[in-house]
Amino acid sequence: MSLEEIIDNLPPRSCCDYLISHFFNYIFPLFPILHGPTFQKQYRAFLQSPHDTDLSWLALLFSLCSLALSTMDESDPRLSSFSSEESAGPSVTVSASRRLLQTAMACLLRDDFFVRHKFSTFEALLMVIYSFSHNETVHQGWALLGMALNIGIALRCNMDKNLGPVETERRRRCWAGLLTLHTYQGILFRDVDFSYLLTIKASLPADVNDGDITEQGVAQPCVGGGYTQMSVMMCKVRLFRLSTHICQHISGPSQLDPNMLHKFDAAIAAEQAHWDATFMVDGSPSVLDSTSYAYWCVLQTYAHHLYLLIHRPFHHSKTSSFRPASRARCISSSGELLSMHRQIYEKPLLRNYLWLLSGVTSLKALHAAVALNSCLQDPLSTHDRDLELDTCREEIEGLTRRMQALSGRSNICARAHRILAHLQTQASAGNAAPRSPGFQFDSLLEDWAQMKEWIDTDMICWESGVKL
Repeated sequence: MSLEEIIDNLPPRSCCDYLISHFFNYIFPLFPILHGPTFQKQYRAFLQSPHDTDLSWLALLFSLCSLALSTMDESDPRLSSFSSEESAGPSVTVSASRRLLQTAMACLLRDDFFVRHKFSTFEALLMVIYSFSHNETVHQGWALLGMALNIGIALRCNMDKNLGPVETERRRRCWAGLLTLHTYQGILFRDVDFSYLLTIKASLPADVNDGDITEQGVAQPCVGGGYTQMSVMMCKVRLFRLSTHICQHISGPSQLDPNMLHKFDAAIAAEQAHWDATFMVDGSPSVLDSTSYAYWCVLQTYAHHLYLLIHRPFHHSKTSSFRPASRARCISSSGELLSMHRQIYEKPLLRNYLWLLSGVTSLKALHAAVALNSCLQDPLSTHDRDLELDTCREEIEGLTRRMQALSGRSNICARAHRILAHLQTQASAGNAAPRSPGFQFDSLLEDWAQMKEWIDTDMICWESGVKL
């Protein structure tokens, strides 16, 4: 693509302004790798002289607009000037978002990012990968994530150089963002060991708002002043460290011993307590600040996904390592994950965060459905007396309906719906045992590590319950 063609692919100015504003209001706090005031200066410079713009920064702009557009409904009247230029279809915003993301990649290619790179290249790559994780599939970002890591190291973004406060914080934020992107890979592909990243020394960004960072220094927020624009990121960095330690243990040949199991349980619970204190009001969502509850919900999906990973080997009564407490934890965490998915889909308070269900959040919910199905197919015992089986099945059925409704906006949801439909066919609500003798739900949860193969539903032999 020529530079002229690239620039012509941008939305109209008024729409572009709105997408940027929407991004910084609703998406930025979940992935705050940018410094808002710096980006605004860069955007103004672009508007004044678009043909002199750094191509990698232009890739950042396209990926940012793509991500913002993918979170919005095509019926939004504020997008009328943009949607009128798109061809009619079931989801104009989704197709337009994908086109903008492709243009972002075209910018990077035109800038020869394979062989030369700068800080704007690093920023753009991180935003592209984040967009893949929330709109396509997580594994599509694997190769780019490796490139981003190497570029970040080459640019020494993990080291404090002799730079001013703004540039220093920008680099620290991007390095933190890089680590959190590895969290997706670690907990969804649990057999990958990212512990080597923990040995790379790096300073964390300041837990402050954009306005606290100036060329004169970094102001510290008032004690007890609530959360900042960086608070979610700081929680995610701690989650990266915790999930990396967990995946390092469960990816090995031996299972967790009881002491390590209790240690990880306590560590996850400690993070949950921290989120309650930071984002909730006396243990309840704030009606004055809906965003804080959205952040709390997002973080809780990580916690319950980790609970499933560490308790998975002990959840089934037919295994020698069966632990009733682990079975109960798998059931409760699966229920919580499905509940979070349902709340984000249904609650008006969380309407601005419905886009989260297009990507990694729905993958976690799918994992939860497989785990819960596995528990439901296990022969009932005294440990199941308090289990409301009908409620659990209703949650899975509700997730199946939501995945179907979201299929037009998300490839992940479309494939997840196929998986859930097959699972429901194999284990209908009226049967306690699978219809096919060879179909073992305990092995389904055991095999969940290979998420990439699961999402490719053509590789699953549904008669035998094993992957081809």
